[in-house]
Amino acid sequence: MIRSIRSSRILWQALVTVALGLGFGGWASARSQATSVPTVNASLGACSVDFTVSQKLNHPLYNAQISVRIAYGFLGVKKMELQIGTDSEGKARFEGLPSEVHNPPLRFVVKHNGRTKAVDYWPRVRCHSEYSVIMDAR
Repeated sequence: MIRSIRSSRILWQALVTVALGLGFGGWASARSQATSVPTVNASLGACSVDFTVSQKLNHPLYNAQISVRIAYGFLGVKKMELQIGTDSEGKARFEGLPSEVHNPPLRFVVKHNGRTKAVDYWPRVRCHSEYSVIMDAR
């Protein structure tokens, strides 16, 4: 009888250990998968711009619209307009931007709930940039 109690206790501990290992293993793998930042690719070059849009007190803004108009090529004849919304962490990314643009800087316009802010980006000065935009509260 004592052997059966010990063996059942050992079996029970083994099952609990395996169950906890599988449970936390699934949780860890789910945590390690990073959410992807919304990205738009212009396919015009190697430059990129990362945005983080928030309100005061560092609250990220979801679906803040960021747009840019790019004039490139000889005399800026070619034009491209790009727009993207931020994710739940207030992040968005533009990549594939040209290092040479007609009449720099590129002006990114950030809009959220009737509020607007502009960010000037000089790709030739700093090809890979990060901007934190804080929108004023109404």
